[in-house]
Amino acid sequence: MRARRRDLLRAAALLALPVPAARARAGGAPAAALEPAPETTRIETLMRRFAAVRESRATFTEEKAIPELELPLPSRGTLRWSAPDHLEKITTDPSPERLIVAGDRLLLERPDQNVRTELSLDQAPEIRPLVEAIRATLAGDLATLRRYHEVGFTAYADDNWKITLVPLSVRVRAVVQRIVLSGTGPFVAAMETDGSGGTTRMWIRPAG
Repeated sequence: MRARRRDLLRAAALLALPVPAARARAGGAPAAALEPAPETTRIETLMRRFAAVRESRATFTEEKAIPELELPLPSRGTLRWSAPDHLEKITTDPSPERLIVAGDRLLLERPDQNVRTELSLDQAPEIRPLVEAIRATLAGDLATLRRYHEVGFTAYADDNWKITLVPLSVRVRAVVQRIVLSGTGPFVAAMETDGSGGTTRMWIRPAG
């Protein structure tokens, strides 16, 4: 049971934002940040724009860098978001995996390993902050983001931005130290997760 709970915790940390990707500058975030409006005002505006996106589908490519391995582990699949609280990350390659969050329930399935684990987020205080990092962003719920994370925000030119989330829970930080989201407008182009098992980078593209 503990092993499966650890699997869920790590899987929840890798549940990327299933929203269409927008323009992304090569080499990461833009070089120059904008000055005029306070960052608090900018992130509030961005959250309102996220709240207006009610449903979206995307594809992802992901690389996980593990200290013990010379090359990162690649994977790919599809993502789906449906307001107010339904998230899906379906990995198709190299091995099938389904991670679904709907309401208070989290489901992890690995068919080739005969794994199927479901739990209530109310019974998983170490998992909920990671789920809410994603869900609250998509829902435009800044109050919930701040309930579980220290929230850093930087606005750049051309409507680009970066959100840095550091879990407030010491228990969660033992697994995930930081989640960095970047994108343009109410769209996410990339997500980077720094954890005890290495760094995972995900790139997102709109489906269809």
